[in-house]
Amino acid sequence: MKVTLILLSRAKYAWRILWSGYLLAIAIIAALIAASCLMLPELLPSPGFYQVKMVYIFILPLLTIALSAALFADDFSEGTFAHHFSYPYSQLLVFAERGAVAALLLVIYEAALLWTIDRWAIPLSSAQLAYIIKHSLSVNMFVGGLAALGSLLGRNMAVGLGVGATVWLLEYFMSSMPLNRYYLFQAVWPVSRFADKSHNAIALFVAAGILLFCCLLLLGKGRGWLVRRQ
Repeated sequence: MKVTLILLSRAKYAWRILWSGYLLAIAIIAALIAASCLMLPELLPSPGFYQVKMVYIFILPLLTIALSAALFADDFSEGTFAHHFSYPYSQLLVFAERGAVAALLLVIYEAALLWTIDRWAIPLSSAQLAYIIKHSLSVNMFVGGLAALGSLLGRNMAVGLGVGATVWLLEYFMSSMPLNRYYLFQAVWPVSRFADKSHNAIALFVAAGILLFCCLLLLGKGRGWLVRRQ
């Protein structure tokens, strides 16, 4: 019981750190996306699986970028940097609780939206659901890790937003030309000739893992570097 109360208390604290007018704006945008998804049959002449793929793999990662950029920015900003050193627990716990709260918010939202689309707008097969889950998860983890690392290195939420949005835009407009191998939106628009969709998803999962490890390393071991930048 005591452990449960501690976990709930930590989760509540992480939620209070994340919650702001900024995240309220994200919630409003998410609600508008959800409303648009429910109106797919009326808005589009031939709604189908393509539109659902575009929503989950192309549009919703922007919400992930916005949320991830806010995960650790307050801890390392100039006004709250000293407070970060006062935490009586490890940086691993800080990383885990913030990441878990953000992931839970996104999973609840996207799962509820997917169920609603399947129930009220466009019925999806189990194979289509599995496709959406795998490829949406890989893209969201990658851009989320990128935004979180950017906000940590830049010590500002705007830096994380800028980094994530820039990569998102470059990938969309240049269609993987810089790398000429893996493409962020390969599961929607398969333009890369060198990697199939499954290999592309695996590469994004690996890259996301590296980015998240770098975030954890910076939180736990990079504080001396951050102090020198004061």
